[in-house]
Amino acid sequence: MEAEHGKRIRIRFSGMVSTRIYSCQGANRMTFVYRVGRHHGKQSGRDHGMPRPRKALLSREIIATAALEMTSETGGFTVPDLARRLNVRQSSLYNHVSGRAEIIELIRQRLHEALAVRVDVTADWADVIRHVASAQRASMAKHPWVIPLLATSPADLDATITTLENVAIVLSRAGFTDRDVMLAIAMLDIVTIGASLDLVSPEDLYPAEALAQAATLARVVRTAPPGVPRADVAFNFTLDLIIEALRIRLSHNTNPR
Repeated sequence: MEAEHGKRIRIRFSGMVSTRIYSCQGANRMTFVYRVGRHHGKQSGRDHGMPRPRKALLSREIIATAALEMTSETGGFTVPDLARRLNVRQSSLYNHVSGRAEIIELIRQRLHEALAVRVDVTADWADVIRHVASAQRASMAKHPWVIPLLATSPADLDATITTLENVAIVLSRAGFTDRDVMLAIAMLDIVTIGASLDLVSPEDLYPAEALAQAATLARVVRTAPPGVPRADVAFNFTLDLIIEALRIRLSHNTNPR
């Protein structure tokens, strides 16, 4: 093939344009110079040269995670602030959720899933009480500011219901009445919610200037074991009292089953 000196031939492929400049340097010799650039004309179909994102930029899970983080940090969130945090337009969120109420429901579901605890229905009832309370306290303490959402959320997820069902089975088999089982499960919520909030409270609850005016309180505060978190000591003490009280109630229970 013969080419004229300096002739340009444009070849289009996969959305790219290659310009080849042929420079003749003899009867049978040519030098090729390539310049490659993107073609900006109209193309039919998708641009196959553009890679697809490997990871979804937005989803219900991503939205729920960001909202949970914001609520944990500040105690709440707004849809505009959530969009700014995710670096998307507010309208993009509505492609995945209907609004703030649905986002809150996603957070509730996430929390209830975290509160699900595996229960050995053959274990001693006192061990089950202690295990479930400790596990749920640890889960709630990770997001203390979202605990109020749980108070307005029914436990309708399979994982949470399974935990409560197994606790009910264990207590019923131990001989507790149905009413006592119901109250014991409610008591678990009361204890774990309060104990999880206590985990994020200051280690020293009583300032020195306040204790200076309360001699008896100052004396008992000094009995706290050194090097042991006050919240852990108080939580274990509470569980000990609850289990002891339940043992007494069980021993006095004469109601037929």
